[in-house]
Amino acid sequence: MPRTTNGKAPGGVGMRLAALLAVACLLPGVAAAQGTASVGAVMGIVSSQNNILLEGADVVLEGFGSAYTDSQGRFSFSRVPPGNYRLDVQKQGFGSQSRAMSVRAGVTERVTVTLGGFADPPTSMGGRVSVPLIRQGNSFLVRALLNGRRDALFYVDTGASFTTISSGVAHELGIYVGPGAPSVTLLTASGSIQVPMATVESLQVGGIEARDVQVVVHDLPRGALGVGLLGLSFLNRFQVRLDPDQGLLMLGQ
Repeated sequence: MPRTTNGKAPGGVGMRLAALLAVACLLPGVAAAQGTASVGAVMGIVSSQNNILLEGADVVLEGFGSAYTDSQGRFSFSRVPPGNYRLDVQKQGFGSQSRAMSVRAGVTERVTVTLGGFADPPTSMGGRVSVPLIRQGNSFLVRALLNGRRDALFYVDTGASFTTISSGVAHELGIYVGPGAPSVTLLTASGSIQVPMATVESLQVGGIEARDVQVVVHDLPRGALGVGLLGLSFLNRFQVRLDPDQGLLMLGQ
């Protein structure tokens, strides 16, 4: 028989105390969750003008702290109080960049920073490079270098058979698109159209180059950030992996 005190079975007070202790143990976790919800975070990627990820760039979130980018050009700040900040990024040998940004409670703000200047392509195992993506709504863009001189933004489109460039870029590259130029039929939302087809001698993304890339010349709708689509005529040359969470396009040879 268990012992009793003042005619009461043991466990009444003990069980109530255990319950209180359990609640007390949970409170720090609740407080932490509430604290996390009341602050934000900033994550970003820094690259050069020719789309090479930059390691060791100095990133300062004014009024909060500083960080250096890792080997994948990434930086992050956690538990940032909501508010307006200035983000300053610099690296020796490259142009610096400064921008205003807002941090919201419970939200991770994602930033892509491009510093002026060209970097040497990285040497990586298996010839694989990681290229920073620029998010626009549900779309992603990358920087590319055409014929070694024309820097441009392209939408990544794994469903497009051809890489597309605008008529303006074609003119800059000296590509003829007048009468008698070869053409191909494209299917668009408004129906099928005939567009000029050409070849770009060199197309580089993240330092990886493809030669003699077939392209079609077609202007994107007004207001588009990119000058064209990066389609399968380029992407099929490589092993491709798209990582939206990290904001990276991986290309391997």
